[in-house]
Amino acid sequence: MCTVSDFGGSLDHIGSSYRNTFVTKSIIKDVHETTNYPNNIVVKLRGNQNTEPLFLSTSGPTVLQKIISKFTKDGFWFAYEELIKYLKKSQYNMPFITYPLNFLMMQFSTRARLKGAENLVLPDISKTKLCSLSVLRCLAWNINTHKLAVVSSEDIIFIYNNIGVETRIENRSQRYILSVAWRPLSTGTLAVGCENGIFIWTVQYTSLHVKPVVNIVCKFVRNDHRFVTGLSWNKMGDILISTAVTSKTMYIWNYPLKDCVPMRRINSDKLNFVHWSPDNSKVFECSINETFRIWSTNTWVSENWSVNNKSRVQCACWSVCSSILLFGTDSCSIINAIYFQKSDIFIESKDKNVAWPIIDLNRVSVNDEHLICDAPSEIAWDHNCKRLAITFKNNGALVVFQTILNVASIDCVPLCIIQGYLDAEPSTIAFISHYKGSLLTIGWSNGKIENVPFSYNEKLKHDKNVSEKSSVTHKFIY
Repeated sequence: MCTVSDFGGSLDHIGSSYRNTFVTKSIIKDVHETTNYPNNIVVKLRGNQNTEPLFLSTSGPTVLQKIISKFTKDGFWFAYEELIKYLKKSQYNMPFITYPLNFLMMQFSTRARLKGAENLVLPDISKTKLCSLSVLRCLAWNINTHKLAVVSSEDIIFIYNNIGVETRIENRSQRYILSVAWRPLSTGTLAVGCENGIFIWTVQYTSLHVKPVVNIVCKFVRNDHRFVTGLSWNKMGDILISTAVTSKTMYIWNYPLKDCVPMRRINSDKLNFVHWSPDNSKVFECSINETFRIWSTNTWVSENWSVNNKSRVQCACWSVCSSILLFGTDSCSIINAIYFQKSDIFIESKDKNVAWPIIDLNRVSVNDEHLICDAPSEIAWDHNCKRLAITFKNNGALVVFQTILNVASIDCVPLCIIQGYLDAEPSTIAFISHYKGSLLTIGWSNGKIENVPFSYNEKLKHDKNVSEKSSVTHKFIY
């Protein structure tokens, strides 16, 4: 068993070599030489040992101040919505007052009429755990440089780089941010999906001591394409694919020309998210219902798939070689795999439309203790295809698997479990793609961001004698 205490680091201290400037606590681990894999470990984040508070406590803004701030920044209907939220949370909640106020808002507010159905759908389909309560919504690493984009629940994007310079992106029209994606082959171009469409930003650091320059390049806005939940660039960075929960159409945007091509099929459902394969040969498109599609980018022909038991795909990810697609559903604790070398879905064969179960999350054991897991919430695979991280809908733990890709199979071994401090739960996760080992970034529901690096000896076969180092850094965004 391994117990790791976190320490007072931050994203500002990562650096290009990812060396921590603080000394970690001791790590205790039982080693058995007879096993090929290391013992399963449990990592518990216990917080700082210093009992004194880091910041002075404040009472925070009052309800009236929040309503006035919403009115001045966002307008009347946002302030009106803030008032309704307060009345519902108040101990003096009076339905005969809140119901008429809700009715008036649904009748006269165009935003409420548009957002009414999405309010019921988004918390269920979102990969972000506790998306309506979490301080963080999503995060994304730049695949070329040391830049991390973190989206808060206040629709503010925080940008961190390896030398600690940070900036923020905020725009009144950029409300309800649901997805972000860095453009490949670019050091600072970021696509942001929100309620009103897609916003493209550039973040440039001109000097080490000068605040970075943030500019908005363009906006991709369509009336039938709002609440953009899926963004994915191709590997050249000239084409962007987007999906939205209000639309049944997947849009392919030509970034240099600033135009788009709609892709829609008959009897299609409203879409949730989309993933372009690393080699650009395939596109995974998921709906909010039980269907999903896999497109061939050579001819743009799609294959329609369906999930049993009236469930839907909750999360998915590609292998770095683009030959394997992993996905999990919202009602089953099984991680499935589509192996394209076994069955080419674009060629008629007997094995067509077959997905193989590879991980049973109900059978995860750590130190001979059974972990109760349910349906996955989000899944992330590192660039070496050696570490697979999974969060769960109704469980506050995060499980990391060791994965080994063979010619005819995928081996997945439970490696460790990461638990948050107190009641914090992992809201969103991501692996950095230019780290020597595997660096997992975890965004917790309380607004803390932590990095867990894994190192291993690549010369040994089947990942034997893995050397695991689980030091943690953290930073509050507020």
